[in-house]
Amino acid sequence: MIQDIKKILEGGNRTSVGRAAEVIDQALTSNEALDAVYNLFFDADPVVVMRSSYVAMRVAEQKPESVLPHKQEILKNLDAYKQQEIRWHIPQLLLHVELTPQERRLAYQELMHWAETDSSKIVAYYSLPTAAKFATEDESLMTDFLPRLRQLSRSEAKSVANRCKKIAKTLKIEL
Repeated sequence: MIQDIKKILEGGNRTSVGRAAEVIDQALTSNEALDAVYNLFFDADPVVVMRSSYVAMRVAEQKPESVLPHKQEILKNLDAYKQQEIRWHIPQLLLHVELTPQERRLAYQELMHWAETDSSKIVAYYSLPTAAKFATEDESLMTDFLPRLRQLSRSEAKSVANRCKKIAKTLKIEL
């Protein structure tokens, strides 16, 4: 199964989704296919990594419960996700699972690290809303989050600065 899924996801470049829609359809109806998708998060082919994480994110949008069986693996590997495209999707996957306070703190710290250090501004764009959600659920995280959000709001990247403004508005705080 994993080889079949991988073959469908191969080819092209990391900025295209290729035939991901075919895999999304399979993963929506087959746990085996979905497991195969998650097992490709560390594939040697960066296109497969991008597309597999994209598929998982798209499936989670339609079936949020689909992330739960993979939660521990995601959390265990947070510091190992190095490719920017998977870092775009992991924060979006984490929005669909309930985390314990300890898991939330772990995920929050990693997402903020990504937001502050990854060269891809898209990583910050997707990491910040999830980190903000975690901060609203834990006052100690909010205390940490606000000064970091203010710092990131001064980013030269308009997308990051605008995302910070939107989060600040939602939180009803001044930057």
